Amino acid sequence: MSGFRGWPAAFALLGLVLFTATIAWLGWGGVVRAIDRVSLVGFAVYFGVQLVVIAGLAGAWRLLLDRAQGGRYWLLYYGRMVRDSAGEFLPFSHVGGFVLGGRAIALGGVNVAAATASTLADITVEFLAELVFIATGVVLLARLAPGSDLLVPVAGGLGVAVLGAAGFLLVQRGGGWVFRGLAMRIAGRSADGVTVRLERLQAAIDAIYARPGRIFAAGLLHLLCWFAAGVTSYVAFHALGTAISLVDALTIEALLHAILAAGFFIPGRIGVQEAAYTLLGTIFGIPPDIALSVSLLRRARDLIIAVPVLLVWQGIEARRLHLAGTDIR
Repeated sequence: MSGFRGWPAAFALLGLVLFTATIAWLGWGGVVRAIDRVSLVGFAVYFGVQLVVIAGLAGAWRLLLDRAQGGRYWLLYYGRMVRDSAGEFLPFSHVGGFVLGGRAIALGGVNVAAATASTLADITVEFLAELVFIATGVVLLARLAPGSDLLVPVAGGLGVAVLGAAGFLLVQRGGGWVFRGLAMRIAGRSADGVTVRLERLQAAIDAIYARPGRIFAAGLLHLLCWFAAGVTSYVAFHALGTAISLVDALTIEALLHAILAAGFFIPGRIGVQEAAYTLLGTIFGIPPDIALSVSLLRRARDLIIAVPVLLVWQGIEARRLHLAGTDIR
């Protein structure tokens, strides 16, 4: 068991090695000069577009929850930020972010079964939308750079991912043990943790999938958010003084996520993201220092969001534990 627990640290170390190697290869000088060109207004626009993307993601999650189950829009906005911030900046994989995002809305009043079911459904719908986005990127790459060595591996990985998505959907139709494990982590030591039942969890997920109209709307909103993520890349490149087209930015973002998906086991995809940006930049004639600067700009933006969000989350958890201790005494 101790060896298993060491895997996250080992993967994090691997990411740091890749990150350091990328920086060492390119050198800090060009990167610093590139970032120095970013104006406060340019970064503010870049940051603002991301907040709009999060608003769309929260809206997609809201569509999957019945109003009777609670979950005000702003609670889901906060829960989505907790999910992403924890997955990117806390020392564990994105699965931990899924757990903490669900837990955040459960502590905000959504019952554990609904929080678990909606989290699983939202992850699924978002992933399916991501596959459509990546497929669009592959088509665009085939038109923009038909001789690219990335075409075959990305297309092959996309096919494997489609099969994985189908399997994940099948698990949700009859894999209650998956729900229970996630629900127990979301519930923690609360009273709901004792009362979680597989039947309730399965009923909650079945109720979500029984509304195909909402599933479709959530999927469409997620797809729009993926394309909006491409717009954030477009804004970032322009803020750094590189005037690429919107189509190129969308293609880079789609292929970036195809590469990042392969490195999901590395906490924060540190190193993987930087190497991916550098690789993709060469395909579109973008200088390596500029491509790397976009990655660092992205991390700075996410860190500015993550710090206050995780501090609030820690405060809520600490207060809950304090109240639980007071009740015991």
